[in-house]
Amino acid sequence: MTERPVILLTFANQQDAYLENLKKESKKLNYILSTHHDKGTIEVFREESTSTDDIKKAIERFDKRITIFHYGGHADGGSLRFEGGDGNAAGLAELLGQLPNLKLVFLNGCSTEAQVQFLLDNGVKAIIATAVPINDEKAVVFAEDFYRSLSNGHTIESAFRRAVANLKFVYGGDFDATIVRKGDAVVHGDKAKMPWGLYINEDSDDALNWEMPTYYPKDSVRADAVDQSNFKVNMHIEEVIYSMFDVKPELEALCTYEDEDELDPRAVLLQIIQNFPWPIGAQVRLLVAKDGDMDTPSMDRLKQIVSVYTMTSQFIFYVIMSQMWDEKRAATFTAKSFLVDMLYMNQKQFGQFDYFKNFIEATKLLLDADCELCISEFEQVVEDFDSHSELYEAYLYLESIRSAINTGHLETLEAKTFEKCVEGEYYLSTILYHLAFTIKYDLVTVRDIHVVNHRNMDTEFNHFISRLNVKVGDIAVSEGSKKMKARIYKTFTNNSSVILTSSLQDPTQFLNLSPFIIDKNAFRNGLTEDRATEQQLFMYAHRVDGDAPDRDYKYYATFHNIYVAQERASDQFLIDGPAGATKDNKEPTDTRSRMRSRRRRRTSATTQIINPYAVLKRQFEILEKDLIS
Repeated sequence: MTERPVILLTFANQQDAYLENLKKESKKLNYILSTHHDKGTIEVFREESTSTDDIKKAIERFDKRITIFHYGGHADGGSLRFEGGDGNAAGLAELLGQLPNLKLVFLNGCSTEAQVQFLLDNGVKAIIATAVPINDEKAVVFAEDFYRSLSNGHTIESAFRRAVANLKFVYGGDFDATIVRKGDAVVHGDKAKMPWGLYINEDSDDALNWEMPTYYPKDSVRADAVDQSNFKVNMHIEEVIYSMFDVKPELEALCTYEDEDELDPRAVLLQIIQNFPWPIGAQVRLLVAKDGDMDTPSMDRLKQIVSVYTMTSQFIFYVIMSQMWDEKRAATFTAKSFLVDMLYMNQKQFGQFDYFKNFIEATKLLLDADCELCISEFEQVVEDFDSHSELYEAYLYLESIRSAINTGHLETLEAKTFEKCVEGEYYLSTILYHLAFTIKYDLVTVRDIHVVNHRNMDTEFNHFISRLNVKVGDIAVSEGSKKMKARIYKTFTNNSSVILTSSLQDPTQFLNLSPFIIDKNAFRNGLTEDRATEQQLFMYAHRVDGDAPDRDYKYYATFHNIYVAQERASDQFLIDGPAGATKDNKEPTDTRSRMRSRRRRRTSATTQIINPYAVLKRQFEILEKDLIS
């Protein structure tokens, strides 16, 4: 097995010129990288009070494994100020130049640009250094943004550019990223506002393109989970019902055989599917289906286990991001620029993006800002995660399987298909067990709102809405959507939206999940009645591949396996970036649809067609502006 690359984090403070934020930088970087360390993709080694002797010992210990060397503290053009004495820049450059797998040296101290030439001359491939003395607070922000972007699947070059852009958004200024190849003139747009530069040696594209490893084998096995003699498919999924009983005690009667105390497994699975919010319930339904390879341990079943986990993680992440957006617009919260990463990622980064970990971090930001969580139980999830409970163990395990699938290491899984399916089901049930409280909230589609305003009478708002819960026998439409009846309120919610609410009786208590989760049927005419023949719930995934800033936004269907959805055009939904036009990836199949299509083409020269989906593109633009302003 290849040894893990090491990220060496070193920090040194001085009592006579104490840096107040240096310890914060150390803790933040360690936290950002900690889950990668726990997953086994990298090893993080941190020295908080570094001396020259500590540097020497760390280099001797890790040698060929050191990939990134980071220094935070006081510095100048000729030295780094370690505790107990200065370290000569030329000597350190010689030491670092002898590390064969070193990709980057990050010198996050004042005026370290003068040390760059020493490092380049000794063969170091890439260096981030500063042209002038730097602000202590900005140093933390820049380093945090860089390593967070690296953590989310960006290359070294891309992470540097992202950190530069985020600094511009947070502090203002008119400058571009300073990236200089050896031998070229160094030109800074604004040294005072953007002192960091990325300096590249000859033939060092491999360093610029280096990414955090994403595949890691996870072979820890629970003896009680992998018991071939006792295991049967779905046995661990069925255990989730006990946590659901605590939330909705009335479910127990629905799951029990008549005149008996024993639970009916079929009724148990039915209630699990129908009570969890649609994106989760629909995926569980596919997992427990008695068809194909789902009713026996197989690679298809293992992929579906990961699909349930991934869409569950996406769902809770989008819930917390939706609240964060509301809090930002209400001026009760200051957003962090790194959160906009999810709006920029491509398909490859989508496979690497850690939704669960980012959900935890986003929830912490709201808690730190003293915001009342729309789903109060999320706070307990954060506590369980940070205490490295079984929830954290489940997260690490399922992310390991996800990484193996996304990076094509299927042979590792195929060799242990039975064990991986049993372990995967056990750990998936652990995730669902901890999220059972979500069944107390209603996921609702708002198809349309009609205003009723008669003379001398109170205004009423007729909401054509429907709960989004999966039916086992018919996944085509949600409850009530075949013939929707209006709910009458004295106030209104939002049109064409998927909302989460704790009470359908009080429309003011809701969280809008647009544009992250959408019901395509809500954007089509006439679907307040009985014309919705199939459920069209989609979740935002990523931008299409390419470098253009106005790349399309892509959604995947929630009613099929996430890996199937990435391969089938009919399970994908695009919003064109520059114009807000949409591409359904479907051609009209029936005669009437083709006739309507021809009529639209004939009249397009004289009639402006209003695109109902353009609002989604506009929402993304507003969200991006809000997150970075």
